[in-house]
Parts: sequence; structure tokens; C-alpha cells
Amino acid sequence: MAKTAHRSQYASTAQLEKFLNQAFQTTDGRQVCLALGEAVRAQNVTTIANASGIERAHLYGAFVSERGPRLSTVTKVITALRMRLVTVQSPTSAIERYSPEYPVHGHLRYRTPAGVAELLNPALETSDLRAICSTFGEIIRAQENVAEFARRIQIGRTRLYRSFMGDRSPEFTTVLTILQAFGLQLRVKRVCKRKASLDPYSSPRLGKSAEMVLLQQLSVEMPRVEA
Repeated sequence: MAKTAHRSQYASTAQLEKFLNQAFQTTDGRQVCLALGEAVRAQNVTTIANASGIERAHLYGAFVSERGPRLSTVTKVITALRMRLVTVQSPTSAIERYSPEYPVHGHLRYRTPAGVAELLNPALETSDLRAICSTFGEIIRAQENVAEFARRIQIGRTRLYRSFMGDRSPEFTTVLTILQAFGLQLRVKRVCKRKASLDPYSSPRLGKSAEMVLLQQLSVEMPRVEA
């Protein structure tokens, strides 16, 4: 069970990341939603509402409702918390493991943890709902027997198809269920912003000698004043 969050726990984004990932590791959708709700309240609901574009009243109820939030709500909140979602293979998965060092091709791309993660993670990195849903739809349609897959995860085939069509936003618990079927879990990862250089002429690609040449080219010789 996820621990209760307090504002003092969030002196850094690293602590917030750890707190949320403890909840994701339980694979319990209810615990994940409660942890997300705690994180929102601890970070200031108004601040998260403004950053995510979600109404404050909706944020209060989204993570405690019976059905839980939609994927769109979760991705917006995660982004507002300066993080992104990523899939990892479940440590208890009985599905055969494949090394992430090598790309997965063919049908294995849609049926193994490594293959599905390889497809999903670039879409999750964008935090774009349409891209994420499009990738999920592609993976579902590529299954050898979609009807059997739907029965296995106990979601109707029609509902499964419709959940990821067009501008629809599936229930977050549906996403967790599908990932679990592939031996995957969600995690959050901090988004590190690159620090802007204070020197407008410096570049990581330039060595010291190149920087000196650049500065010499930029220098202007002052005209001499005759006495």
C-alpha cells in the first residue's frame, strides 16, 4: 500500500518520483490513483490545475472516483509534475525476457515485453494522447487473436477497440490492465531540463581553440585617433 504523501516529502522531484513509483510497483490501480491524488494535493492543487489545464474541482475527484481517471487526466497531471510515463518489464512477469539492447522485429515486436515497450515508450515520452492511443491501437490490432486477447484481459473486444479510437481517452485502469497482460508496468521518470548557457558564444561542440577563433572573428578593431 502506498504511503501517504506530505508536502515535506517533496523537497525535490526525486522524492516525488520515488513516492509515485512505489505505488506503480504495486500494480494496484486504486493505489496508483490514490498516490497521484496525494501528489497533486501535496504539490498544490491550484498550481497543478493551472499547469495541466484541468479544472480544480475535477482534479479533486478524478483520483478518488469509483472508475478512476482517464488516461488524458493522468498524462496531463504527470506532465504538470515535471515527469513523464515510461513502461518497464514487471519483475514478476512469467513472460520470456528479451534484452533491451537489441531491437525486436517481426511479430515479437507486438507480443513481447521488450517489443511492446519499444513501441510505447517513444509515444509516452511525447505525453501526446493521440500518439499514445494510436500506438496502443496498433499493438492491439496486431495481436494474432484479438477476441482471445480481449477475453484474457476481461475487456469486451468492441470496448477495447473503441477505447483507443480517434480522440477518445481510455480509462487509466484499462491501460494498466493491457500493460499487465504484456508483462509490463508503468513508472514515472523526471524530465531534466537542459541548462541554458550564459555565454552566447559558447557551444559544447566547440573546443577552446575554436572558441578563441570565434572570439577573434567577433572582435572589432577600434580606429586610431590622430593627435
